[in-house]
Amino acid sequence: MILSLFALCMACSPAVEHGDEGGPQSTSTFRTQTKAPSPNYRILLNQPAAGGHGALRQEATSPLPRDAKAIGDAWIARLKKRGALLGYGLAGKGSAGPVEMIDTGLTQQEFDNWAKENGWRVPGHISWSFVPKMSIPPVSEAAKGAIRVWPASKARTGLQHQALYHGRVELRDGCFFVGLSGQPVDKLAWFHSEMGLDIDQSGYFILRERVGGKTLARLGEDMNWGGPATADIDKETAQALQDACGPGELYVVGSPEASERFLTQYPHLREPSVPPPAPPNKIEIGRCWTAPAKPPHREQLA
Repeated sequence: MILSLFALCMACSPAVEHGDEGGPQSTSTFRTQTKAPSPNYRILLNQPAAGGHGALRQEATSPLPRDAKAIGDAWIARLKKRGALLGYGLAGKGSAGPVEMIDTGLTQQEFDNWAKENGWRVPGHISWSFVPKMSIPPVSEAAKGAIRVWPASKARTGLQHQALYHGRVELRDGCFFVGLSGQPVDKLAWFHSEMGLDIDQSGYFILRERVGGKTLARLGEDMNWGGPATADIDKETAQALQDACGPGELYVVGSPEASERFLTQYPHLREPSVPPPAPPNKIEIGRCWTAPAKPPHREQLA
């Protein structure tokens, strides 16, 4: 009798872990989350970051030598081969000048170790920039078994276009899909390497930025991102993604953020209320205003 009651209770248990339609669901080992309520981003934004912020720059300490062009070209080739060149700048106005600035996709520690291992002397006439170390993994232990493939770049991200795009990213049966506002959510999403996946305290799948660990969005929320985004898409991961989730179009969503989070940071961008109509700026002809007559003056008698 006890076994029968237990089986009956199990059969009646809902597959949805939250009352919100489209919230986290488990129909297999892979998970689905197509909608989610926004968390309190005011609280989340005030939480301390887990790591550093922004690129680190090492300024040039010496003038350009005579062979500056050859030295710069050699370093550009090395970084390209490693897949760690984010950008560079040339001295002078033309395109034939020597390299004077290089943005790398490496942390300063990674760069120093790489140069030391290869016996390279780092030139002092070049200004270098390094990416900050990421403090959290691409996918947390709690979320690993819920997805088929984590569709993100391995190389760090350089400068991006900043036009504001709006849409949504959904998790369906372990696969990530994205669609622009008003369009089907049917393209395979691809993220920047600085994005990570985790599960929050309420059980929702969230996107976190991996440098500071901040929560950027819950999957299924309305989101925005800078675009058109670009990313380094390695063939091996892309093939594994399409094998697992279907031969759909890959769309680089990059580093999306919940629209509610964005508006919490910039509240003046919320849709403004309609102001009251302005008072009429004209004189009505035929009407005049007359001051009330003063009462006659009466002197007080002693």
